[in-house]
Amino acid sequence: MDNRILQTKRDIIEAGHLLSQKKLIARTWGNISARISENQFLITPSGRPYRTLTEHDIVTVNISDLSYQGDVRPSSEAGVHAELYRLRPDAGAVIHTHQNMASAISVSPDGLQIDNADYQALLGDVVPCTAYGMPGTKKLRTAVKDAAVRYPDSRAFLLPKHGTVIESADLDTAFAAAKALECAAEKKYRHIVKDEFPDSQQEKSGPPEKARKLCAVIRRVCGVKYIMYADSEAVTAFSKKGIKLKPWLDDLSQIAGVNIGCFDLSDSRSLIRELRHKNAVFIKGYGAVCTGSTPEDASAVKMILEKGCMAALYGMHVSGARPLSMPDAFLQRFIYQHKYSKKAYADKNL
Repeated sequence: MDNRILQTKRDIIEAGHLLSQKKLIARTWGNISARISENQFLITPSGRPYRTLTEHDIVTVNISDLSYQGDVRPSSEAGVHAELYRLRPDAGAVIHTHQNMASAISVSPDGLQIDNADYQALLGDVVPCTAYGMPGTKKLRTAVKDAAVRYPDSRAFLLPKHGTVIESADLDTAFAAAKALECAAEKKYRHIVKDEFPDSQQEKSGPPEKARKLCAVIRRVCGVKYIMYADSEAVTAFSKKGIKLKPWLDDLSQIAGVNIGCFDLSDSRSLIRELRHKNAVFIKGYGAVCTGSTPEDASAVKMILEKGCMAALYGMHVSGARPLSMPDAFLQRFIYQHKYSKKAYADKNL
């Protein structure tokens, strides 16, 4: 293998580790690529955790037709990367993230104006929001292409109800741009939803004793292997509303469930019934219970639920924001449960 290509593969793996450490990506979510010629790029594979990647897992893809070398499938978003490499000859790297703050504000079509000079150098003056397309589809690929044409000076784009995609000269600059985008998005987010967190400085006391006992009942009655309690400021704030969490984000629908219910702690029957079909349920005023077949799966549900609550709180405060359509949400839940999760399990046991 050419030494330059080998080093680029190692750089992509290292970028994945850094993005994971900074919580800009997690598990198998998101993807990273780097151009190696006018006609080809290297990209992370489909459905494999960043922590386990080796040079063999990084896939060489042809920009023109998305054909690839070897027996490892490239990321399902390889087409999005290819479009950006085609449109931006100076693009040397592309990263697709599911970072929390940027994902949360992506539920609004307004995009993000950048007023910090350092951030503008990395992102451009505006981070536009593309049209919606389900993950891994031609519609999403076309939406990114159209936005990149309309905003030739923008280096980053919000993918509605999904995440972000960023193109830069190299991986280091792309990583810096992702961090800058998250900071700019958090500033906007906090300004919009500041009234939702009046008690955010209060020390967390953990779940009430009744909730701990309920978790034991859930484990026994539902056959749940692992349970985690979620009480971040966003989850707790949303639980106080006593309403269902609509599918504001793609990965929320996929991993946690569609229209996640909220019930009083005393209504154990409803709480248990909700978890027979979903991986999370809200306890009114106290946060939420998250379940999974492994500790990692339960942790993923907790992580996604927090982001989903952030997106919901933001969406409720801005005009033009809408959750996913019910057909799209249920379809993504079905695909995740019956295809993606089974593939991930098979990969884990290779």
